[in-house]
Amino acid sequence: MNERILVVEDSATQAAALAHLLEQENYDVVVARAGERAMELVHNGHFDLVLSDVVMPDISGYEVARRIKADPKLRDLRVVLLTSLNDPLAIVRGVASGADSYVTKPYLPERLLARVRAEIDRPRRAPNAPATPPVDVTLLGSRFTIAADTEHILGFVVLSYEDLMLTSAAVRAAERRARFLAEAGELLSASNDAEQVLKDLAQLSVPAIADLCVVDALNDDGSTRRVEVTRADSSMAALAASISTPTAEGTVRLSNNLASQRPYLDRPDVSKPEGAALAALGLRSFITAPLMARGETLGALTLISATPDRNYSEDDVDLATDLARRAALELDNARLYQQAQQATRARDDVLGIVSHDLRNPLNTISMAANFLLDVIGPAGLEIPGGLPDAPPVSLPPKLNIIVRAVRRANSLIEDLLDVTRIDAKRLAVEPTMVDGQSLLDEALADADSVSPEAAIRVTHAWDGNASLVVADRGRIFQVFSNLVGNALKFTPKGGTIDVRGRLNGDEALFTIADTGPGIPAENLPHLFDRFWQARETRRAGAGLGLYIAKGIVEAHGGRLWVESKLGVGTTFFFTLPRTPVPQSLVMMNNGAPSNS
Repeated sequence: MNERILVVEDSATQAAALAHLLEQENYDVVVARAGERAMELVHNGHFDLVLSDVVMPDISGYEVARRIKADPKLRDLRVVLLTSLNDPLAIVRGVASGADSYVTKPYLPERLLARVRAEIDRPRRAPNAPATPPVDVTLLGSRFTIAADTEHILGFVVLSYEDLMLTSAAVRAAERRARFLAEAGELLSASNDAEQVLKDLAQLSVPAIADLCVVDALNDDGSTRRVEVTRADSSMAALAASISTPTAEGTVRLSNNLASQRPYLDRPDVSKPEGAALAALGLRSFITAPLMARGETLGALTLISATPDRNYSEDDVDLATDLARRAALELDNARLYQQAQQATRARDDVLGIVSHDLRNPLNTISMAANFLLDVIGPAGLEIPGGLPDAPPVSLPPKLNIIVRAVRRANSLIEDLLDVTRIDAKRLAVEPTMVDGQSLLDEALADADSVSPEAAIRVTHAWDGNASLVVADRGRIFQVFSNLVGNALKFTPKGGTIDVRGRLNGDEALFTIADTGPGIPAENLPHLFDRFWQARETRRAGAGLGLYIAKGIVEAHGGRLWVESKLGVGTTFFFTLPRTPVPQSLVMMNNGAPSNS
């Protein structure tokens, strides 16, 4: 006759899981969903063991154990509690209740079955054995009365120690896993080359979590390409060579499910020649996890066990899945970066061609217009209007419009080329030591000729002692032109623009302050983005001036930023070094400008 077990569990799901587990071991299982119902069943039927959860809706599992052990007819009925180690008093409560043993939750099936079997097989106490006198103990401020014998208490202590050791080992394993994944993320993110990311993934996995590692990439046509096979030592050379050797059908596969979008743990199929050959070379088991990003399969990571001391389990599958997820993200980022680089190069090529092809006809137009102006001379020339009775048209003003339009077109082309140079970290500057005050005076020399028509007062001054600064005059004049021009664009009539320079430690600090309407806070992070313009000013230009100004300043080793207050005005700040900065250091620290 099979042993009968009473499962006391108020959760229908947990009760069903426990019943299924025990029935698979040929136990006869009865389920009670409450403590009082459990007591009715044990008084009216025969059971070999009661397996009870501690937390119940009416009476607790401790009370169930206490009532059973207090009844002389039931005192030999084994009681195993389902509890946890979260509460340090739980084990003492179990001993005080008279329970024979306990299983921690969440439980491992094999450990639960082992404890159930051990309690059922444990010899019963002799009928005439004297009762153990109760002992009062206090733990963490709680008082307990324990009537268990020394053997019983020792059993609980050993079980508690065993559980604590297992928990400690699990915690250490989790810490190692977290540390490994953190290091993996750091290493995999170090490269923007997709191929290198896959190679780093294989080398990272061996020998930390695999004896061999295979990384496959999925081609655009759906076929797979073996990117890397890494082995722990020379003893696995034959296995590594076999795995990396292409066959008539393609690369040697470890499983027919290589393209699966779910990770799995498998072993070589020895019923097939290829699987038998791999097993003969030492392959014991392997885990394959797909490399997936944004719903797309990019490849697969396969971890291989080829030594007796490495036996893969479902925990290893979880680790492989986490590693594959991180690797796929970095692989996808690397691919996107490479695509962006290709797009940037294509854009630069197009801009270079367009600028060259546009400049030739623009220069022709400019030369023709200037030639006509020279021929006409100061007296000018009038031509008939296009319509009957229309007044004659003076030719020089029209030609000057053409000349100015060509100048603006050439300026826009040069801006576009500067953007590509900044993005490619190839913006050329030729800085020399120049006087800061003279640099400021020369840069603002034309400001008075621009501002009167807008009734805007532009002032400039150098404060304090004179000093030499490192500057490419032409490029810094371009910075002043962009920043002052931007201020003129947004400062209302009657406003002022004040440009100043002064020493600031190892730098020279320049400020361009206006009395315009100010910039909303939400726009400030985007102000130096290329082609960006606020919605209300989106027709005011190409949106490249501030981006280029920032690129020029950073190419000198300086900084450019902005502060603004609505209704008060906006101030741009930029610095220039007072001593030359190595160009390699400038490019490394700045590269393409970032937002301030």
